[in-house]
Amino acid sequence: YIPEALEAGWNGEDVGPEDAAMAAPSYFNNRKLSIFGGSNEIQKNIISKAILGL
Repeated sequence: YIPEALEAGWNGEDVGPEDAAMAAPSYFNNRKLSIFGGSNEIQKNIISKAILGL
């Protein structure tokens, strides 16, 4: 993924199809959100165990 490839005037070589360049930012953002969601649940479990004394 090369973010500069989306800018006007990019003279570098294309890595893949244009559709892939447009889809990559959404894909990486969704991966980040899924990791964030999981860590949020882990934090809630740790806090609830500390409060309940488990």
